[in-house]
Amino acid sequence: MKLLVTGGAGFIGSNFVHHMLAKHPEWKLVVLDKLTYAGNLKNLEPELSQGRCDFVQMDICDRGVLDQVQGCDAAIHFAAESHVDRSIEDASAFVRTNVDGTHNMLEACRKAGVPRFVHVSTDEVYGSLGETGQFSEDTPLRPNSPYSATKAASDLLVLA
Repeated sequence: MKLLVTGGAGFIGSNFVHHMLAKHPEWKLVVLDKLTYAGNLKNLEPELSQGRCDFVQMDICDRGVLDQVQGCDAAIHFAAESHVDRSIEDASAFVRTNVDGTHNMLEACRKAGVPRFVHVSTDEVYGSLGETGQFSEDTPLRPNSPYSATKAASDLLVLA
């Protein structure tokens, strides 16, 4: 099995990489990350130093991602701009990465024949948590920030 993990140097993505390699040491992982404020290559030091995964520093909006997805059995898509406050100050990076970047990844995987695309989202696409204390996938989308709106948009692109 060969997995491409976008955003794999971030907190959640790197923990996914640790877990998958511990559970499936024979698998090949390719981690793609732009290494912005959220990504840190030190999060992957054990795996990189042992040669257990490959790392490619790249923006998911780059058309070159097609080269990275070739031969992959699945793409696990964590890469995203986050932080509500930053999105309110300027939403342009969120639209570019979360919407255009996800679209670019979907197209690259489609063109390369990658059979599985797993998109990681956020509960913030459902808005504020009400009295019930939980959301489900049937909860209507009610994003209330540019961050959550762009994540909802990317969810809908993947669903379509």
